[in-house]
Amino acid sequence: MAKQFEARNIVVIRGGGLGDFIHTLPALFVLRNHYSFARIDLLGTPRYGILGEKRYYFDKVYDIESSFFTPLFSEEGKLGSKLLEFFSHIDLVLCYSPDNQGVLRRNIEGCGVKKIIYCPPFPGQGNVLEWLLQPVVELGIIDSVNKSIPPPLIFLSSEDEKNALTVLSGLKSNQKIVALHPGSGNPKKNWPSKSWKTFCQELKKRGYNVVLILGPAELDRVELKSIPADLKVINLELPTVAAILKKSALYCGHDSGLTHLAVSVGCPTIALFGPTDPYIWMYRNIDKKRCRVLWNRGEKVSFLVDEVLYCVFEMLEECNHDYAVDILR
Repeated sequence: MAKQFEARNIVVIRGGGLGDFIHTLPALFVLRNHYSFARIDLLGTPRYGILGEKRYYFDKVYDIESSFFTPLFSEEGKLGSKLLEFFSHIDLVLCYSPDNQGVLRRNIEGCGVKKIIYCPPFPGQGNVLEWLLQPVVELGIIDSVNKSIPPPLIFLSSEDEKNALTVLSGLKSNQKIVALHPGSGNPKKNWPSKSWKTFCQELKKRGYNVVLILGPAELDRVELKSIPADLKVINLELPTVAAILKKSALYCGHDSGLTHLAVSVGCPTIALFGPTDPYIWMYRNIDKKRCRVLWNRGEKVSFLVDEVLYCVFEMLEECNHDYAVDILR
């Protein structure tokens, strides 16, 4: 095992989408667990980083797109006094931002940061969550990436759960909630809207509260407007969405950030995969009682509605509770 590096102030640089953020959570969990008394800040995307801000992982989240940080990505290296001051007390930087030419690392080094660990972009082979653990292996916190790595976990505040209850207050309290997300970042990964429509109709016939979760990528999809739902959650802050998922009896969605979010709060999940490989993009040691992956290994998601319904009802019967289990720190 490598000699462990001592640090009191740490910055993690991690941009990208929701799925990218959640895939990094096992590494961040190991980091925070080891450096429990350190200050750890995120330089990333606030919409996603808020899931970790003052929720175990980070003390503060800074916007990587802010003009304040733009000089870090410039070959000129003109950082300015305020940026130099920002990094002057930082002992360790974990950099997950693409930096093939080393410009970002040279500029951070020029700010006087003691140690910088770079994790190159995922090459698409192996497992993404295990790939992103490389920095904590290099730090000597764990020996190697193995089967004992922690799952991706989101820790919600009591305020998040109160906000979720407010959103869900109009639903029938005696009916279980099934949450759905009919989108993803790639249309090829999506189940046809007609299938979603029939699927939701069948759920409603059986007396479930159907909650449809829509994000920015789905707002312009006219075909989704015909999907029946008891509640449509549109573009809410992600901690509230995560708390809604935690209160749901089951979630169903594609290979998307929302699906990974559902898994990370402990919501029983049905994940529909087609052209993408779940062995690459899902946590390998996931509890199969709480997450089932349907994968047709095709160019598109092409399951029959009855196939998905069978898995949904089987999981609902096995879990047999009103909402997802609490995840404790």
